Amino acid sequence: MQKINGNTDGIRRSYLTQLETVYDMEFDRKDFCSVEIIEVLCAFTGVTGREAMLYIDRSGRIETVYVGEADRVSLPSLSKRRSDNRLSGMRCVHTHPGGDGHLSDVDIQSLKSLKLDAMAAVGVLNGKPTFMQVAILSERVGDEHFTVNHYGPYKIDRVPDELLWGEIALADENIRPHESKKAEAEIARTILVGIGDKSNESLEELKQLADTAGFITVGRLFQPRAKPDKATYLGQGRLADLVLEIQRINADAVIFDDELSPGQIRNIQKALGKTEIIDRTALILDIFAGRASTHEGRLQVELAQTKYMLPRMTGFWTHLNRMGGGGGGGGGARRGEGETQLEVDRRILRRRIDELEREINKIKTRREVQRVARERSNIPVVALVGYTNAGKSTLMNRLSGSDVLAEDKLFATLDPVSRRVNYGSGEFLLVDTVGFINKLPHDLVNAFRATLEEAKFADLLLHIVDASADDHIHQMEIVDTVLKELGAGGNPTLTVYNKCDKPQFRFETDGTGAAKIETNAEQIAISAKTGMGLDNLKSAVTHHLANLRTHLHVLLPLNAGGILSRVYEVGKVQLCDYREDGILLQATLPIADAMRIRGVALEVYE
Repeated sequence: MQKINGNTDGIRRSYLTQLETVYDMEFDRKDFCSVEIIEVLCAFTGVTGREAMLYIDRSGRIETVYVGEADRVSLPSLSKRRSDNRLSGMRCVHTHPGGDGHLSDVDIQSLKSLKLDAMAAVGVLNGKPTFMQVAILSERVGDEHFTVNHYGPYKIDRVPDELLWGEIALADENIRPHESKKAEAEIARTILVGIGDKSNESLEELKQLADTAGFITVGRLFQPRAKPDKATYLGQGRLADLVLEIQRINADAVIFDDELSPGQIRNIQKALGKTEIIDRTALILDIFAGRASTHEGRLQVELAQTKYMLPRMTGFWTHLNRMGGGGGGGGGARRGEGETQLEVDRRILRRRIDELEREINKIKTRREVQRVARERSNIPVVALVGYTNAGKSTLMNRLSGSDVLAEDKLFATLDPVSRRVNYGSGEFLLVDTVGFINKLPHDLVNAFRATLEEAKFADLLLHIVDASADDHIHQMEIVDTVLKELGAGGNPTLTVYNKCDKPQFRFETDGTGAAKIETNAEQIAISAKTGMGLDNLKSAVTHHLANLRTHLHVLLPLNAGGILSRVYEVGKVQLCDYREDGILLQATLPIADAMRIRGVALEVYE
């Protein structure tokens, strides 16, 4: 467990231990802060008379907790500053002893100087919260001055989360200098480069990736060839054409449609000079790094990035070839004679890889424990799988009533999401997984294997297909290949052809969303955006899960209260009648539970 920072002198260890529990408290990332966390802060302030403060990042993770004096807490510098021209990505929530939750001038100054997403104060009286006030930056005035908007006071269970998040997003845009916006737009000019046996239409997906990463595509260069040149990826003549094209359109970066070897990077860099070189793997890793919001997701992406970086260090950082020099005084650790800085940094990266793998293995173990508990509860699992941007998150929202981020971008959501769903025939768990993509980096597949294995253990896979895409057949093949690698290739699968509302949709429908081309129940056409065909999909899911359940009609002993609790937990009860001779029960529930209950029943009726 992480420790409490700040002035903890004179505070009982039991109080600090209770405060430390906030590190393990989870809450929905769309909430500004949870009531439970605020209550813990207030209880601590009530018994100690000290201010308590915490930083929360945008994924909802508690970054750090600090303790101050009765009238102040010194705010630490932020370790996750994104840019001097953007908000820090952190919000601060702290307590005010005495009951007054209004923000002080010092609070507002800290909000400005640290460029926090928001500053919130909670008044505390007798260990209980009185009200909360929130401040968010509004606009930049000059170089280093900002206007501030105040919100509240609010009761802690009445905080308008959606309003505050909207204001934070607006502030993140408004505080950026106009010069910075213009400069960023000019920097992101790139040329896409690829090879293959087809036309440069194969670069269309690379353009989508570049758009997602924030680049502006200003040119394309394609060379028809069976495989890349071992030294320079492109042939020498085409590489010379690329140099001229960069000069002609003033491009700042070149993005290659394959993973480049360290030697290729080195040789291409010699030809292109200062132009930035990015390969497909680095681009995807950069997108994943920006989209990972959970602790596990960030660890997995960092592991893949570190493994990718290790063999390419000489290609990117020429200063790392400096000699370490051997001698040196002082009490620190010493490098060996003649050891290069490159060797030292490689050793650091290898050590970091070991640390990340150990931490991810711990998370995997916890996930396996949770899966075992879920299997014991016999709750069926339905997993959404498919190519990135096929519409999985939009369908997740439609089927579960949740509000998962859904955008027309590649990898709009990265971290897995699960929701309990019940259509009246029993409860099941609906899981959304990360989208697949062509040439998905091997290290990234391995890093996210624990997450993707949700599909392996699912009772039903919903393979979501963007049937409006020209290459949707190829996309389906890629998804099938990855599922086989994960050991989920044989799982029961329902193919869902999405985006049937688009004119490019490849299959005719009968107006309700049912596909005309196939009457097979394993294929359904829908539009997750408009809702067309969703009733057919729900019926198909319910029909499949019904095969995992059975009808039970038994007479149970009068002391079977524990059994009934289990039935209500995992099944659907049609009749429960207490009689003199026992409890007459009719229910639909998982087959394994039904078999156990029949074994203790007084009578079984077929």
